[in-house]
Amino acid sequence: MSRPALRTILPLSLITCTSMLSMDLYLPAVPSLQAAIGTSVTLAQATIAVFLAGLAASQLLWGEALTRLGPRRCVMLGVGGLAAASAGCALAPDIGWLLVMRFVQGAAAGAATVVAPSVVRATLDDIDAVRGLAAISMIESIIPAAGPVLGAALLLVTDWRGTFWVLAAVTFAVMPFVVRVAPREMPGLDRTVKSGYALILSNRKFVRVALSHALCFGALLTFVASAPQMAVNAFGLGNAAFATLQVCSVATFMVMASQSGRIAKALGPAGAIRLGAALHVALCAALLAGSLLMRLPFAVVVLFWCGFCGALAVRGPAAFSEALALPPSQMGRASAMMMLAILLAGAFGTQAVAPFLAGPSTAPLAFAMLVLCGASAWLVSPYPGQRLRHRENAPGSAHDHSAD
Repeated sequence: MSRPALRTILPLSLITCTSMLSMDLYLPAVPSLQAAIGTSVTLAQATIAVFLAGLAASQLLWGEALTRLGPRRCVMLGVGGLAAASAGCALAPDIGWLLVMRFVQGAAAGAATVVAPSVVRATLDDIDAVRGLAAISMIESIIPAAGPVLGAALLLVTDWRGTFWVLAAVTFAVMPFVVRVAPREMPGLDRTVKSGYALILSNRKFVRVALSHALCFGALLTFVASAPQMAVNAFGLGNAAFATLQVCSVATFMVMASQSGRIAKALGPAGAIRLGAALHVALCAALLAGSLLMRLPFAVVVLFWCGFCGALAVRGPAAFSEALALPPSQMGRASAMMMLAILLAGAFGTQAVAPFLAGPSTAPLAFAMLVLCGASAWLVSPYPGQRLRHRENAPGSAHDHSAD
């Protein structure tokens, strides 16, 4: 990867990591917050839910803002809002104020999920875009494992308010680097090209690739949200089991993500996506069959989870790059819809599995993941762009992306 590409990717990865820290660094502080403010478990947990609600609710707004205001202004608003909201959380006098600030914090964090992939895709060519998105994913993958550990370490020297002050300081510190690299406008932006949501949704290739990626990522979120309960009820293990899953999966993801650019170059982005989709279906089917036939040892689940995350590292960057192969004026809205679909798929899967987590079997979780991954694979089999590729070479079709 070229140095100019790295100069674009690394600062953008900082803003996405900072946004993710707003969730993961804070998690260990929830019990102490509950005692300090004197609130219930339900309301303390609600500080997590409202953050996710703000993140989801903001996606379409940031998609609109990216086209109208440009990446640099969106970054300034998002990062500035994240720093201010983090400070507001630290100063919250009661749980009501904290819930409001957490919603604002989630909404501000949503800027990164829209701006970063759109700028990378608009700035780099096809293969470098896959490599760039893979590099950001590699850096991001560290946060779910390291964030709670750092948060727990912070609680040794400060309280839950200190956690938010650290978030505010870190966010403020990364702002100059990200603002410097973010372009004023999307590269290659042509404002005469129509970019409404309805037009983007009429693009069959975008819809199928984006929805396919959202469903497989939703399966991942379903597993992550269910794993702590599964470790206790299905295997009789504690928090260390979940930590083991996270560390092993992050390591596997990083190794495979480092090779995703080579795989996409060898197989093509479509081949990488279909390979990952096939691996996901095979892994989920094997886990379901094993769960129905016997009581699986925890080591088997660890191996399954490593394989699943490795397959996602193969297909994920290619899927994002392919879905955002659109005119720059459409990329912001397309990225926003893609992230919203991911969050909704994760929420649906998590709630569907929740009633069965008290049982001793991993079969319900495996079945839900198989349904999501099966639908994901179906959407890219056959790959939507291949049947219509001849149209792209037809006269007048260079900018007619809605035909795909």
